[in-house]
Amino acid sequence: MTYENKEYNILVVSNEKRIVNKLSILFENSKYHFELVRDALSAINNINSKNYDLIMINFDFPKDLLELFIKKIRYFDAFAYIMLIFDNSNNLDALDIIKNYDIQAYYNKNEDFSILVTLTELILNSIYEFTRINLQLDSYSSDYKSPYLTTIQVLRNIVEYKDTYTIGHSFRVSKYSLLIGRHLGLSRTVLKTLKIGSMFHDIGKISTPNKVLIKNGPLTPIEYLQIKAHPLIGSHILYPIALYSKIIPIIKFHHERYDGNGYPAKLKGEDIPLLVRIVTIADTFDAMTSKRTYRDALPLDVVISEFEKNKGTQFDPELTDIFLDILKNEYPKIKRIQNKYK
Repeated sequence: MTYENKEYNILVVSNEKRIVNKLSILFENSKYHFELVRDALSAINNINSKNYDLIMINFDFPKDLLELFIKKIRYFDAFAYIMLIFDNSNNLDALDIIKNYDIQAYYNKNEDFSILVTLTELILNSIYEFTRINLQLDSYSSDYKSPYLTTIQVLRNIVEYKDTYTIGHSFRVSKYSLLIGRHLGLSRTVLKTLKIGSMFHDIGKISTPNKVLIKNGPLTPIEYLQIKAHPLIGSHILYPIALYSKIIPIIKFHHERYDGNGYPAKLKGEDIPLLVRIVTIADTFDAMTSKRTYRDALPLDVVISEFEKNKGTQFDPELTDIFLDILKNEYPKIKRIQNKYK
């Protein structure tokens, strides 16, 4: 079964006629069960009595009310996917909501409507994959003594199943991250969080179409949008599991940039958690030094030059200097990691 032949319940919360009309067109004659309510209270009443796969919220009421609304949604349903719809007038408030709450997708009304269609399809595919994960967790539960080991094993299987490159990439990123963390003198407990979070930073790619993950060539704008969705979807997989609360920021924010031009929340500088800034460096290093179907691995001198050039913009400058020192003084460790986790 795929997401195309499953029935989905979708709730739209909006009092804006233009958005209501657009979404009505999107879901007209579709296989999705589409309901519309015009205020948060009516939505909560519905959510309290019925399960929805996707809740689309138009940001047309005050921010404090929206925050309370999202908390109420999560009180009744930890698993429903939430898409936030906003425009340029409340862009900063929307980014703050994305930063602080379990949101899976966002759409700016000033963008082309095709983006909303793509995001909706991506979420529905992710819901299907998420259902498959839960089934795997159930099947593994009798084989392990702790939910921690159960979830780790299943997540490893999912990553490997989706993309063989991703499993080697994730192991290498984890090892590079730990090298930086040890140089910083992080405690064993924090290093454990860093190890697990970096291992599964790309888990949200289970929702990314295979043809995009293995594409031999540049991505189209729509394909890039599909790739950009993976941090929020990945963090949602682990949000309901309290055991993994400390690694969620790594999954959610590993594509933020030090200068504030990253995604999904445009965090800047030290507003980006330390462990996230570490993983960003390790992730980028591995991407540059790995051979892909569309290019060879970059030479070390080119990689070092790129880090020097993007220090303070894409990367934390102090952490970058630490990593450059590792590359210059402990490169045999890097090579051992690359050879072991090909």
